Amino acid sequence: MDYRIEILDFEIEIVGLKQKVVTKEAFHRIPKLWEEANNTGLLQQIINMSWENPQCKLEGILGVCGNQAAITEEEFDYFMGCRYTGEFSSDMEKIIIPKSTWAVFPNIQDAWKRVYTEWLPNSGYMLAELPSIENYLAPDRVPNNELWVPVVPK
Repeated sequence: MDYRIEILDFEIEIVGLKQKVVTKEAFHRIPKLWEEANNTGLLQQIINMSWENPQCKLEGILGVCGNQAAITEEEFDYFMGCRYTGEFSSDMEKIIIPKSTWAVFPNIQDAWKRVYTEWLPNSGYMLAELPSIENYLAPDRVPNNELWVPVVPK
């Protein structure tokens, strides 16, 4: 499975909007959340914010999944946003993810299906107590999306 390890030695500040997702419906519900965000103008607002002060890592539009990488609850918070350090509207909120190490996989859909069953058991890593992050990059980028999974060495 194709991946790379990224060590981010800084906090990640993400501004956006949080919504509840039922875990067993996540693969169907999350794409609909992005569609709704596009229809309401939220997606464009996030895109505009991401262009205001681009970051060098996790520079795309972000989907933060729950509170920890091992989503075991019946529902979790899905946070749609971008890295941002400026003032933001009152209908949004900010989350901060501490310095951490990440296993980064291309192709979010494929990665979600394989990372926990194929990669993790043989990787020499275990999951960190942080959320996984879906990183949606510009359409002309290859790959144009990545799954960032927080890890620590075993």
